[in-house]
Amino acid sequence: MDVFTGIRPARVMDKKILVIDDDVSITGVIKKTLEPGGYKVISRTKLASGIRAVQNSPHVILLDLVLPDGDGLEGLREIHAFNPDAVVIMITAPARIQSMITALEEGAYDYIEKPFEVEELRIVIEKAFRHLALKEELRGLKKAKLETEHPHMTGKSPWMFKVFKDIGRVAPKDITVLITGESGTGKELVAKAIHYNSKRSLGPFVSVNSTSIPGDLLESELFGYKKGAFPGAVSDTKGKIESANGGTLFLDEIAEMDLGLQAKLLRFMQGNEFTPLGGNTLIKADVRIIGSTNRDLPEALSKGGFREDLYRRFDVVRIKLPPLRMRKEDIPLLVKKFLNDAADKLETGGKALSREANAALLKYDWPGNVRELENVIKRACVLSAGAVISKKDLLIEDNNSYSVKEFLEEKLKRYLKDMATAQNFNLYGTVLTEVEKALISIIMRETNGNQLQASKILGINRNTLRSKIKAYKI
Repeated sequence: MDVFTGIRPARVMDKKILVIDDDVSITGVIKKTLEPGGYKVISRTKLASGIRAVQNSPHVILLDLVLPDGDGLEGLREIHAFNPDAVVIMITAPARIQSMITALEEGAYDYIEKPFEVEELRIVIEKAFRHLALKEELRGLKKAKLETEHPHMTGKSPWMFKVFKDIGRVAPKDITVLITGESGTGKELVAKAIHYNSKRSLGPFVSVNSTSIPGDLLESELFGYKKGAFPGAVSDTKGKIESANGGTLFLDEIAEMDLGLQAKLLRFMQGNEFTPLGGNTLIKADVRIIGSTNRDLPEALSKGGFREDLYRRFDVVRIKLPPLRMRKEDIPLLVKKFLNDAADKLETGGKALSREANAALLKYDWPGNVRELENVIKRACVLSAGAVISKKDLLIEDNNSYSVKEFLEEKLKRYLKDMATAQNFNLYGTVLTEVEKALISIIMRETNGNQLQASKILGINRNTLRSKIKAYKI
């Protein structure tokens, strides 16, 4: 099993060929020619039954241009819609060469003319399978490169096994995926794992972070622009969507897009075509969209910050990434990887953590998740003097390592130092009231006064919250 994704590597192909042709004599010649060479040939005489047989994942499809129940070109388009990686070889009569040119333009691998020589058939089929073998090898190299460059995504927790399983389930299907989770949990790594385990793995993987690009520039970044579209547009520039043609476009933090851009993105997702800024020509792009967000999209939807129709487009399959604090059993595995990474790339030499340092890592809540852990380990490897990283080398004590109990004890010690000696002082009631008042005030500010949301966060009834707001004059 792949350590990075939890997905088993592909098996050696068994050379399956599907023939869709209503001429049984042609089908007979193909079977007689290829089956002795180890090919497994199945045949269908109609387009409809042939399209259904594509679901059995043949490696090569021989498709007649003219069939009793449909046109071969339409069949080609339908096959590629279902399986963009399918190798389709068209069978045609000499008089239909123009149709063959169209087929090649629309993704057919090759074609053979009737009547064909058996040796010609063997050559075309062998070439197709060499092409498939090369693509499989390149796909494996890309996956290996991905693992080498991004060793973060690992774990043995039930949470991560579910993520690995979800990746394996959705990667082969050419559908939109939404990845949710806090910042730093590895959403882009999941998107890459989906891409490199999909039929688009030899195509480009293009990432766009909606938070790192100003809103007024994001549209031109996505759709590109024509020369003169706006001041500074000195030449035609291709956008990220067009750059991702044949591959995957990862839209990080989609909830940060403004409503106007959301509408344009939706139109592209519905028709796979767009117009660059300043242009008037539609451009087609075959792109799989994967989105991510660290926000609550249904909440953004209810507040009018996200389009419902776009939400429905993205909410086909959802993969939820757990925060690191919920899978602390994975921390030792991640630390080992980051230590090795620092030794290789930062030349810090071999390092190990002291027992106190390991305990501190497991105690800390990691608000920045895996990204923060990686930065802490790399920084400690650089700053530590010897081969052992101590607790103080981690520099996390002052951040968030206290529990709520420890935090309150520390604050109350200073606050109550003099008050505790006062006579007739309602210490218990005063402290509880002030803590409750401060807590409610903070949560109300964080939720912009939304009482329903605040009551859910606080874990109290909305009527109770309303009465306390009134009593405390918040």
